Amino acid sequence: MLSPLTKLKPSAKVAVVGGGVSGLCFTYFLSKLRPDVEITLFESQNRTGGWIYSCATKDMNGKPIMVEKGPRTLRGVSDGTVLIMDTLRDLGKEAVVQSIDKGCIADRKFLLDPSDRLVQVPDSVTTTLKFLLNPLGKGLITGMMGEWFRKKSPHPGQDESVESIIDRRFGNNYISKNMISALLRGIYGDDIALLSAKRTFKKMYFNELKHGSNIQAMIDNMREKSKSKKSKSLHQSLTGCLNDYSNALGKDRSKLVDLSNTLKKYPMLGLAGGLETFPKIVRNALGDFSNVKIITDNPVMQIIKHPANEKTIGLRVESGNKYEGFDHLRLTITPSKIAKLLPKDENSLSRLLDEIQSNTIILVNYYLPNKDALDTNLHGFGYLVPKSNKNPGKLLGVIFDSVIERNFKPLFNKSSPNPNALKKYTKLTAMIGGDMLNEHGVPVVPSKEVTISAVKDALNHHLGISNEDLEAGKWEFTIADRCLPRFHVGYDAWQEKAERMFQETYGQTVSMGGMGFSKSPGVPDVIVDGFNDALQLSK
Repeated sequence: MLSPLTKLKPSAKVAVVGGGVSGLCFTYFLSKLRPDVEITLFESQNRTGGWIYSCATKDMNGKPIMVEKGPRTLRGVSDGTVLIMDTLRDLGKEAVVQSIDKGCIADRKFLLDPSDRLVQVPDSVTTTLKFLLNPLGKGLITGMMGEWFRKKSPHPGQDESVESIIDRRFGNNYISKNMISALLRGIYGDDIALLSAKRTFKKMYFNELKHGSNIQAMIDNMREKSKSKKSKSLHQSLTGCLNDYSNALGKDRSKLVDLSNTLKKYPMLGLAGGLETFPKIVRNALGDFSNVKIITDNPVMQIIKHPANEKTIGLRVESGNKYEGFDHLRLTITPSKIAKLLPKDENSLSRLLDEIQSNTIILVNYYLPNKDALDTNLHGFGYLVPKSNKNPGKLLGVIFDSVIERNFKPLFNKSSPNPNALKKYTKLTAMIGGDMLNEHGVPVVPSKEVTISAVKDALNHHLGISNEDLEAGKWEFTIADRCLPRFHVGYDAWQEKAERMFQETYGQTVSMGGMGFSKSPGVPDVIVDGFNDALQLSK
C-alpha cells in the first residue's frame, strides 16, 4: 500500500475477501501475529486455494490420479518460498516438500521454433551453439554485444512495453518476438507489446535507469558481490522480509538463513500431492485457530460503507446475510471483481478498477497410463510458444508433468522414496489462450471439443505423440476465467492511483492484496505481500 497501514485496535474484527493462497496466508500470518483479532475469511467457491488447484480425478480405468489445473512448482530463490517452507515446517508438514536438482533433465526448457521443432533453451556450450544456429537465436549475439553502447530511453523513468525496451536495448526485434515473448506468455499469458516493462521486466527496466545498460549493471553487481564476500556477512544476512519475519515471530535467524541457503540450491520445488497441498495445510491449520472463521460457497456481493461510522465496514453476501462492524477489510480478488462490490456512489473508483482487464487461460490435461509417450530427447519441464510462431491453436505452452513428477526428490525427508520415480506414464498440461483469446477486450473461449482437438494436433505435430496414444488418454478441460490481471503499460501508476482513491474513500479500513496489487503475481510474491501487510496491521 502507499503508506503504512494503521495498527489494529485490541480485539479488532477483520474481513478477508478471497480464499486463494493470498487470502489464506494473510489470515494465517495476522492470526499468529495478533491472536486477539477476530478474522472472517469469505470465499465464493466451495473450496479454498484459488487458482492453485491440484485436482483429484480418475483415469479411463477408474484409477485415481492428480492433475494440476494451476501453478505446480515454486522458485527456490524467493523469500516467499522460504516463508512457505518455514510455515510447512512450523506445522510439521515439511515431509511433503520435493525438489528438482540443478542439472536434472526436468529443469530443461524448450521453445518452439518457426518450423514447429522444439529447441532447448541454452544451458551448456552445445545447447548454446544449437540455439544460435536456429532461427530463434537470430540477433542474439549482435544484440548482446552492442547492448552496452546503446542509448537509454529518451524518457527516463517513464514506463514502456517490454517489446519496446527489449528492441531498443538489443537493437533488433528478433529477441523480443522469439525468446522474451515466449517467456512472458508463459508467466502472464499476455503480449509483450502490451505488457509493462516497469511491472513485468523490472530487472532490465531498472538496470537501464540506474546503470545505463545491463552489461554495466552486471559489472557493478559483480563489484558489489566481491565487496560483500570480503565482509563475510552476506551468508549470514536476511533480506528485509525475512528479517521482519524472524523478528516478528521470534524465529531462529540461523535456521532461517540455513533454510534460505538450502532452497537457493534448487531451481524448482514442489509438494507431494500437488501444490494445492500448501493451501490445504494452511486451511486446516486455520481451522484450529479460535479467532478465525471461514465462510465458503457464499460470494460477497457488496461492500457496505457507513457514513455515520467511517471507522467500520460491512459486507453483504449472496445469501442475503450481512456482516457488520469490521475494523479492516482485506481484498485479495482481481480489480474488476472488486469493482463489482463497491457501492453505487463510488462510480469513479469502480471505473478505475474496471480499467484492468484480465486474461483467461484454458488448461487441457492429458494422462496416459503405463507408457511414456514422450521422446526421451525431449524430456524436460516443457516448452513455450514464441510470438514468431504461426500458432493456429493459440498455444501458450505445454508442461511435462510426468517428467517433473518422476524426477522430484524429497527435500527434508531423504529416506522417503518418490513413488512416481519408476512409474511409466505420460502426464501433460497444455496452456491455451491468454491475450490470443481476446476480441475487443473480451475473451472468446472455443468449445471443449475444438480446444482438445487443437491440443491433440499440437502434441502430435510438436512432440510426435501418436494419434493412437492421444485417443487412448484421459483428457481434462478447464477454463481459468479472467485469472490473470493484464499488467499494461503504466500499471504501477494505475495501482498507485487506485490505492490513493481507496485511502481517500475508506481511510485505513481497506487494504488490497492478491495478484492485482502485490509487487509481482507469483505465488511466493503474493505471500510476501500478505505477510508484510499483516505485520503492519499488527504492530
